[in-house]
Amino acid sequence: MAELSTWFMGLKLKNPLVVAASGLTSTPEGVEKAVQAGAGAVVLKSLFEEQILAELGSEEQGLDLDAYPDAEAFISRTAWEEGTGKYLDLVQKAKEKAQDVPVFASINCVGTGKWANFAREIEKAGADALELNIAFMPFSTAASAKEIEEHILSTVKEVRLSTRLPIEVKLGQQYSSLPNLAKSIAREQANALVFFNRFYKFDIDISGMKLTSAPVTSSPDEYHESLRWISLLFQRAGIELSAATGIHSAQTALKFLLAGASTFQVCSGIYKNGWKFVSGMLDDLGALMDEQGFASVDAVRGKLSAHNAQKPEEYLRLQYIKALTGIN
Repeated sequence: MAELSTWFMGLKLKNPLVVAASGLTSTPEGVEKAVQAGAGAVVLKSLFEEQILAELGSEEQGLDLDAYPDAEAFISRTAWEEGTGKYLDLVQKAKEKAQDVPVFASINCVGTGKWANFAREIEKAGADALELNIAFMPFSTAASAKEIEEHILSTVKEVRLSTRLPIEVKLGQQYSSLPNLAKSIAREQANALVFFNRFYKFDIDISGMKLTSAPVTSSPDEYHESLRWISLLFQRAGIELSAATGIHSAQTALKFLLAGASTFQVCSGIYKNGWKFVSGMLDDLGALMDEQGFASVDAVRGKLSAHNAQKPEEYLRLQYIKALTGIN
């Protein structure tokens, strides 16, 4: 059987499957289930930045949870309902349940880094790493792309100054130059990037004449953009890469490892299939690696990235549909 153990952000993982931040990981019991299912690491459900600011005595901003752009976290509203003290307690108890499986805390960031010192408290509580789940909606017409990216970088910088924990930054995909932003985040000494954050999907209910949301769980065909950018940025951005969104099979997971991902996050597959999804995917991944002749995750990683490609220009195609089919 192929060796699935791997290293990520300086942490030894028994496999590259990470259970993503969601209601599934909002309790110590949920973390225990993830560990028993075989997860290599667990990301705790996100704590909202506004909750931290409110408890620090800052002015609380009104937040409509039904419009909040983080589908994973808003599946379970406990992220908003829990206070910072309870979150630190969750970190401590989750570590007890997880034993030797790394536990990542998660903060859902939308504003400035004024709350960043809370990262120090998370470190004291025993977390193995910290995920900054950055979800910034550029509503103002006055905000330039540069200002938005500087906003992100300042948050990462302030958190890095507050903690020695490994930091992974989970981003959305709508940036003017994702390669440049990735490199800049690496310069601020973040350890990894997660591609991509699954945001709330906007829709309109015609019969009810009101706003509504699209399904909050991902589908198996939503992984392609994450795959593109991981394959392009492997060994080029100076930072480790983790995959997210649309990973519902071992085949998709292996594609991400081949593209250059160190780990991959799963969530929707567990919601749809239960915790057996984790062990089933790991069994299938090991069998698939054996079938393809790969002895370990290290032997797989980046093999089909742009960095190792004989024809890297093939990774840059955007307009192929019209070229191949004539469809505009």
